[in-house]
Amino acid sequence: MVDSGKTKIKICGLYRDADIDAVNQYQPDYAGFVFYPPSHRYVTWEQMKDFREKLRPEIPAVGVCVNLPVEEVAAHLKEGLIQIAQLHGTEDEAYMEMLRSLVPGCEIWKACKIRSAEDLQKIENSSADRILLDNGYGTGNCFDWRLLKDWSTKQSFLLAGGLRSENIKEAINNFAPWGVDISSGVETDKKKDPDKIRKIIEQVRSK
Repeated sequence: MVDSGKTKIKICGLYRDADIDAVNQYQPDYAGFVFYPPSHRYVTWEQMKDFREKLRPEIPAVGVCVNLPVEEVAAHLKEGLIQIAQLHGTEDEAYMEMLRSLVPGCEIWKACKIRSAEDLQKIENSSADRILLDNGYGTGNCFDWRLLKDWSTKQSFLLAGGLRSENIKEAINNFAPWGVDISSGVETDKKKDPDKIRKIIEQVRSK
């Protein structure tokens, strides 16, 4: 998608046909799918074939992967089921180097749990294309944003964890992330809510 300089929007945790319909209608910049069995948003690679076919072709699919074999992630990048690998486990620099050797030019996002200023320092030397600052595995809660108050970085980062319509503008105004990653903040009863998706996309794009 064309980089307009505006804050990018990823709606994550799609797992129903109705979710695909909603993102096709309101068109976030990215759509996220969780390949982590403990999550209630978990989808299989077989399901992903159908979802990728139904998803608008111009919306990249981001695969949220937790310590999967690097060959497995590479295979599905090559197949085109996902366009971006978002690594949420203990994957290290060697893992990312191997993934790039298997799929040259692939885009990698690395999620980092932020608990302290030291966690922020650790990400500075990451080779990931984007860094995702998060509270953990889909807790739906914000990490302590006060940690970002005096933080500056050369990294391109997304803000995640606990983002919803009530705090999304504050997050963007205060921290100027490259992108925002929203999941539980656009759900009602653990299901994606099309009206919440519409509202938060309008809020971000009205800036």
